[in-house]
Amino acid sequence: MEFELGKNSIRLWRIRGTLAALLACFVCGIVAALFPIVGIILCIIFIVIYLLYYFWYVPRLFHSSLASLENGRLTWRTGVLFSVRISLRLETILTASISRTPLQSLLGLCTLSVRPVGAPISLRQLAEPDARELLRRIEEAADD
Repeated sequence: MEFELGKNSIRLWRIRGTLAALLACFVCGIVAALFPIVGIILCIIFIVIYLLYYFWYVPRLFHSSLASLENGRLTWRTGVLFSVRISLRLETILTASISRTPLQSLLGLCTLSVRPVGAPISLRQLAEPDARELLRRIEEAADD
């Protein structure tokens, strides 16, 4: 069974990117007041980076991120420039929990934190019903 990211994860990433861009524009304004040519060049660079992030990176990240639960394995795949694939056997998972930030709650998203033997893994921006279903299946596998 495959679990995709929540549709509002695109909004969340774009909000975060816009907040970072506002900070970058503020810095560019300060630099432009002191060194006009350098400030304008930095501003143009930040605008190009922001537009690439907003219109190219975020949609591709959304479509390349996927969680699946098949044959007793939880697999998490994400990444655009650098692809990451994590696969865990369900019997190695010690605990699993759902958490959410206020912005995630507002958008109906949450984070599923899985703690296997070793380092913890967070599956971010899952739709809340999908995360609850995934958590239920992990708990069922733990009971077996």
